[in-house]
Amino acid sequence: MALNPSKEAILKKIRQGLTRRNALPPEPNFTSDIYTKSEEEDLSVVFAQQFLQHKGEFYFVENEKELCEVVAKVVSVKQLENIFVWEKALIDMLAPSSLVFDTSEKDFALAGVGITGCEALIARTGSVLISSANLSGRRLSIYPHVHIVIAKTSQLQYDIKDGLEFIRTTYGANIPSMICLETGPSRTADIEKTLVLGAHGPKELLVFLIDDSAN
Repeated sequence: MALNPSKEAILKKIRQGLTRRNALPPEPNFTSDIYTKSEEEDLSVVFAQQFLQHKGEFYFVENEKELCEVVAKVVSVKQLENIFVWEKALIDMLAPSSLVFDTSEKDFALAGVGITGCEALIARTGSVLISSANLSGRRLSIYPHVHIVIAKTSQLQYDIKDGLEFIRTTYGANIPSMICLETGPSRTADIEKTLVLGAHGPKELLVFLIDDSAN
């Protein structure tokens, strides 16, 4: 039985398509940058610009002595209370200041301010990269209404991938079980598209950046 010429032409194309081997799609490139890099070379400036856009408060200090003075002043002006610090390096750093803080977990339910370090600062997004590896754990950066981060310029990384590589280099095979990016105060607009700060975490995020470039 003869086939309709048009139908035969279609079947011929199908047969040809089944026998033809298509070229494999190119391998995805997960390492190339997809964002335009800032022309600003100072990562502290890039971070500050992005961080402030996300409603964070940024303070640049030249050394630990100035840090103590500025932190104490900010806490006094804001009338912040129930401050908790658990990391030994930060406890020693803030000891000379007039700041009154709790280093235990006994009254943690009353915590109004958590002071922690961080793994890195991500300049491109203005984010703080934190993990569960330090003594602040998972709670001190999330539970209090105010989160104060103390970081050093040596912790600045340009992009998220650089920050993750920084963690990999630091911990090797012992990668922390929790790695989190904190970009400004916690926020949501799920209810009637009304922006609410502090919905799932701190209402205020402050970063104090110590210049350790001379060290």
